Amino acid sequence: MRSKTIINSKGEPQATRIEIPIKGAGGALGMQAVTKLTALISGLKNKKTEYDIFQQFYTIQGYAMCCRDSGFLEHESTNDILKMAEVLADNEIIRVQAEGKGGQE
Repeated sequence: MRSKTIINSKGEPQATRIEIPIKGAGGALGMQAVTKLTALISGLKNKKTEYDIFQQFYTIQGYAMCCRDSGFLEHESTNDILKMAEVLADNEIIRVQAEGKGGQE
């Protein structure tokens, strides 16, 4: 996993770019599985409550483990993806807490 912080003209951090090399097998089926995993991770930003974010994160974890066990992802790629998903989920929890929707279901 590689990360790069993008800085604005004032020298302040503006965003972080994370690159994860996806290594695995499975041909077209493996690519479909990884695409689905990517969609699950992207879906974190659409969740409205902490509960929904946790549920989505648990789904991501299970799906990633299934991809790893099926050989669609290598162990290291799976770990990197789950680390990134955890950071994104944490950021989304902070967002919903700031919106005042932290404990609602």
